[in-house]
Amino acid sequence: MSNYRDILYSNYSASFEGQKALDASMQHDQYEATYTHLPSDRSSSIVDLGCGKGEWIAWISSKGFPLLTGVDLSPSDLAIARKNDPGRKWVEENVITFLESHTAAFDLLHAKDIIEHFTKDEFIRFLSAARNALKPGGKLWMITFNAQSPMSSVTRYGDFTHETGHTPSSLAQCLRACGFAEVRVSGLHYCSSSLGGRLRAMFGSLVYGFCRVIIQLRHGKGPQTPGIDRMTASPDLFVEAVKA
Repeated sequence: MSNYRDILYSNYSASFEGQKALDASMQHDQYEATYTHLPSDRSSSIVDLGCGKGEWIAWISSKGFPLLTGVDLSPSDLAIARKNDPGRKWVEENVITFLESHTAAFDLLHAKDIIEHFTKDEFIRFLSAARNALKPGGKLWMITFNAQSPMSSVTRYGDFTHETGHTPSSLAQCLRACGFAEVRVSGLHYCSSSLGGRLRAMFGSLVYGFCRVIIQLRHGKGPQTPGIDRMTASPDLFVEAVKA
């Protein structure tokens, strides 16, 4: 009997109808605003874990990085990626088993909107496998929704394949336990430069700023850990961790 992943991941994006349509211009604008510190070495070996239709690979390729690999479980999404960039290395495989089969092979691992799809046990296995697959000094970048942001349950339960939610504290806890160093977790709220985007940014700064105060009142300020914004209420989190 098939499990839910066999059914939903086989044609992942199409199941959402227009919600996950390929819109490269919009997504590339978001990447420009989010990834402001790319590796200085253009020969860095980079893997996009959960690459989908290859949007992030296309963007970072345009920045002069040729050694790129995309890994995903969805054959329908990968078919689009291969059609758009047939010369690229695309791998249809579970990202954890892919990482476990490579030791000290990569300089940067990118994982956007995938860790919420793991169970707790799978997430720890993923982090251990990612550390194993990185070269010394290599980096892991992750983006996920912020479980302590207001209305985070809309994201948590808006996709049937989501298994968990994460906060800055829980992410830092897991990364340290799995042997990562220089862990940084910050809030992220991308808004476009359009009028609607600017209004969203202005309204969001008020709402998320107020919620930040509420979180601090609830939990207390406590000891401050450099690089970990424990009180952020922004809707998303950007994570960077280094293999020692």
